[in-house]
Amino acid sequence: MARPLLLLGLGGPAAYSEFLLAQIAASCPVILVDTTAPAWARPYLARHLPVNPADEAAAAAMVLDYASHHELGGVLTLCREHLVTAARFAQWLGLGEGTAQALSICADRFTVRQVLAHRKVPLPRWAQARDPEAAAEQAGLIGYPVVIKARSAPFTSLARSSGEVPVICARVEHNASPEHGCWADGLLVEERLDGLQVAAETVVLGDGDIQIVAITRTVLGAPPALQTMRHCVYAHDSLLHNRILRQTVARAVEALGVRLGVLHVEMTLTSRGPRITDISAHLPGDLIPLLVERATGVSLARAAADLATGRPVNLTPTRQRAAAVHFAYATVAGRIDHLDVATRDCSPLVDRVVLTQQVGQHVAAAGQARVVDRLAHWVVLGLTAADCHTALDRLTQDLSIHVTSPATAVAHAP
Repeated sequence: MARPLLLLGLGGPAAYSEFLLAQIAASCPVILVDTTAPAWARPYLARHLPVNPADEAAAAAMVLDYASHHELGGVLTLCREHLVTAARFAQWLGLGEGTAQALSICADRFTVRQVLAHRKVPLPRWAQARDPEAAAEQAGLIGYPVVIKARSAPFTSLARSSGEVPVICARVEHNASPEHGCWADGLLVEERLDGLQVAAETVVLGDGDIQIVAITRTVLGAPPALQTMRHCVYAHDSLLHNRILRQTVARAVEALGVRLGVLHVEMTLTSRGPRITDISAHLPGDLIPLLVERATGVSLARAAADLATGRPVNLTPTRQRAAAVHFAYATVAGRIDHLDVATRDCSPLVDRVVLTQQVGQHVAAAGQARVVDRLAHWVVLGLTAADCHTALDRLTQDLSIHVTSPATAVAHAP
């Protein structure tokens, strides 16, 4: 029987994380280290250690005490902010390879770029900024438009002129969590590249064996937020055989020193070749592991669990098709008065339709939206990527929503 896996954090709500947790739990017993264990997660857990992983001292005390009386097989996290803690716990418990330094690099977007630039891995032009004035100055040097990113938090926004930079910086500060901070960490100002947005779903098996098991193609939404609208994975994507892309991913993995693990390597395919725009040294979000599993049969979640617990990894494809997801956002900001969706029977097969908001909740408009503002998502399957896109174009027309904006509410007030 597989030894238990210590999981630091759930990584998100059920709509995005339940598939991952179910796959991991099917591979080995899961011991969750998190403040709470939601009702949806409990059926998949062997044990819950109620402590905040961000409080490393308290979490370490509870984990080490538990480990002194129980056997553990490995440590894993689904969250960028817990990468370093997970690696340290693995070292303290004598589990897995010593990858704390590599994961520490991957948890910090600045350090990732410094290391990759030193090894001459292709990147967009970028700079660090410690305040809005510095951000505007660096953006001017790089040339508008630029992409502004938080150092470690999941925030990205497009600035098309110097006048937009202070507004974006204020949004970063407003949305920053206490553990992420804002100006204490600084911001990343990056060249906005033209080209396809793709990611290589990569499994590092050790001894230089770097496997790209799938390519995710992404469609971004309206600026400035640039939220994801759609992901698509196709088992026969021609980019799987692109020599330059594969070399770029391998050079990045080697430069960062990652010896084992699952990585999500984001790139823009420019006319000058691939440019790496981000690397996540943990399972990707946005239901991408679900798409990979539905399209190829390969489970990234099981691969991550097997690597963490020192077991053989199975990356043999058992399916040859496409899978895609579409996320819906409101066109205006305000309170949701009505939200419904009708599932239309069509081919490719509809895998799932999920509403992620309720009547009475407030949401931001697409251009300012975050993940928490998504209204719904659809996952479809097809023989080809084109089949999936056709089905999603039809299905998304079935979303029925009415949002009362603050301006409308005031106009109709008695």
